[in-house]
Amino acid sequence: MRLQNKVALITGATKGIGAETARLFAQEGARVIICGRDEASGRGIAEEINAKFDTQKAWFCHLDVTSYESWERAIDFTIQNCGKLTILINNAGISFAELIEDTSLEHYEQTVATNQTGVFYGIQLGIKAMKGNGEPCSIVSTSSVDGVAGDPLFTPYCASKAAVIAMTKCAAIECGQKGYQIRVNAVAPGYIESPMYAVDAEQRGMTYEEYTHDMTALHPIGRIGTPEDIARAYLYLASDESGFVTGTTLVVDGGYTAW
Repeated sequence: MRLQNKVALITGATKGIGAETARLFAQEGARVIICGRDEASGRGIAEEINAKFDTQKAWFCHLDVTSYESWERAIDFTIQNCGKLTILINNAGISFAELIEDTSLEHYEQTVATNQTGVFYGIQLGIKAMKGNGEPCSIVSTSSVDGVAGDPLFTPYCASKAAVIAMTKCAAIECGQKGYQIRVNAVAPGYIESPMYAVDAEQRGMTYEEYTHDMTALHPIGRIGTPEDIARAYLYLASDESGFVTGTTLVVDGGYTAW
């Protein structure tokens, strides 16, 4: 029960890493707001969690992270149903596989809108909702190993994920200077077996098996990551166990950036 009495809003929670994070957080005692655009999947995960614990521990709330108004509605929904917001997980993200010379302006803007501006909206509104809680709160955003090391096939993605690392540092310093009980951190996953991973393989013109073979060789630990690996990292940073950790990016990549 590492998140007892906590309330978590998780974006991109209708599948993959976000869905596993919702399940883990509920198991650890939190009430969770499952946010995303896939209502059927989101409601299904909420029902699954509520059935498991035989009580209301999860709610679905539609959220388009590129819309400030949608963010406001999601945070209002959280407070109306749970009374407060103490954990925000900025997990939603997209990517397009294109060399910089071939990247369309539309894809660049979509990537930045979701991965960078959407995280900015979440951090800003999350701080506003949390600062008067009078209890420890945590914001965790998703960067990537591609925010630490470049990949010419994903320039907009790399740029947006590097921005997450910078925004995390800035927000952490600001919260500390203002005396808010809000820690702000990020997680930089390596390659994770998630829906986005399958899309990456397809965009590279590779089968899932071929892509996994090549990517595994780049991870010294000898395997691709799982959604549970990242959910556990979120859990650590969301819990009071990481009470002396803020402004950092936790790299969870099986050694990918150690080469």
